[in-house]
Amino acid sequence: MRSFWRKMKWGIGLLLLLCCVSCTNGGDSPWTGRWQLREYRYPDGTVQRVDSVFYGFQKGSFITFYMNERGGYRSMYGYYEEGNDTLTIHLWEPDVNDGAYWKWFGWENGMRSFRVLNLSSKSMRLNYKDTVYVFRSY
Repeated sequence: MRSFWRKMKWGIGLLLLLCCVSCTNGGDSPWTGRWQLREYRYPDGTVQRVDSVFYGFQKGSFITFYMNERGGYRSMYGYYEEGNDTLTIHLWEPDVNDGAYWKWFGWENGMRSFRVLNLSSKSMRLNYKDTVYVFRSY
């Protein structure tokens, strides 16, 4: 009877360990999580406020949610690559016939490389051709 309970404790311990490991989402990567795009800062000094575009990163995978022209949300998937102070996002089959895609993305070949200006647990700033994308952790 004792060996049964000992095996049961080990089994429960192993199950808890597996649960904890599966909850880590992406290890130590600072990209892991969801980010809300808050504004674009253009080279001429103008700022465009944004609140309906979200990026998500997890273990090399990328997802974005954005509001379409009818007020509903759409999503696109892809993957990302990190470099020396760079982030490149590749979208899989973006809906280029969607007007909201061109409003929020319009990426050539469904890909964009950013220079990383700031990345912390609470905020992220990316630069593409001198336009700064300002995000907050969501």
